[in-house]
Amino acid sequence: IASSLSADQTDSFNPSSSMEEMDERRSSILTKRRVILLELVETEREYVRDLCVLVEGYMSKMAEEGVPDDMKGKDKIVFGNIHQIYVWHKDFFLGELEKCLEDPDRLGPLFLKQERKLNMYITYCQNKSKSEHIVSEYMDTYFEDLRQRLGQRLQITELLLKPVQRILKYQLLLKDLLKHSKKAGLESVDLERAVKVMCIVPKRCNDMMNIGRLQGFDVGPYETETRQYERHRIT
Repeated sequence: IASSLSADQTDSFNPSSSMEEMDERRSSILTKRRVILLELVETEREYVRDLCVLVEGYMSKMAEEGVPDDMKGKDKIVFGNIHQIYVWHKDFFLGELEKCLEDPDRLGPLFLKQERKLNMYITYCQNKSKSEHIVSEYMDTYFEDLRQRLGQRLQITELLLKPVQRILKYQLLLKDLLKHSKKAGLESVDLERAVKVMCIVPKRCNDMMNIGRLQGFDVGPYETETRQYERHRIT
């Protein structure tokens, strides 16, 4: 009986069994990390498509047809530097993120190297309150007619909010990637630094939006979007 108990105890505390459990847990963590990375890339593709609607849809149509007389001079303010943001994401950043699917270690350095370019979003948010004010004047008339003629489902206000939503999503997805990378025991120094960068950029964006609020413009969707995304992000 003693030898039988000893054998049972040996089986229950088998080191190889414990190692298998650890490997399974690590594999599960890496799978979740992969899912987050895929979400980052897939949502980037969707984002570029949304920017395309603004630039090659709305902006092109307005340039081609002209705008109402009382809107002349205001149309440039509506879009801010969205064309610059669109071209950079379409021609460069999307492709670089896609490369990270094959080599996830590229992700942290990518965001670190592009910190200056990401400051485009600060400029965009600086203009956002003025843009919203102008759009609100023509929302139910000119822009609604344009939306229908372009065959678009989303309102222009929703499309113009996309860059604000995107800069927040980068921060939150990178935080999730960092969390799972650390759990898996992966080297995460660059990713940790990238998270810090992507905390600074949205904060500066928010500061610009708050300036608009102080000037009497309503810029509430920024903070609302933060709370909504945090409720639905991957854990």
